[in-house]
Amino acid sequence: MFLKRHPGIHLLIVFSLGLLVGLVCGRFITDLLPGATAAAPQTAEGAILFGAADASEPGPPTPVEYQGYLGVYDNHLAIYDGLPPHGTLKHVITDYEVRDDLRSLLEVGIPFTDTYDLLRLLENYTS
Repeated sequence: MFLKRHPGIHLLIVFSLGLLVGLVCGRFITDLLPGATAAAPQTAEGAILFGAADASEPGPPTPVEYQGYLGVYDNHLAIYDGLPPHGTLKHVITDYEVRDDLRSLLEVGIPFTDTYDLLRLLENYTS
């Protein structure tokens, strides 16, 4: 009887049931996804950038990134570990001599942090 007197209530009931089913299914699906975290972070990410986080709380250790650079050794391209100009020579690419137009950049050292960056640099400076 109530439904006959209020015809718009059907849409409200269908919408509410759809919302409820969507929320329940969404909760279970996010648990199945890889990389889903169980606990929410205590501080918003943007707050850390502006110093709103409490400095007395120790945070997670920051990962140490590899640092290397592309430079010059005996007129050839060379790969160094460390930061320019105090790196350790790891490999000399004897197939490629340093071009005169790139020499000033390579003498200063062009830093990279991973293999992808190194390959991109080698592609740019050997072609």
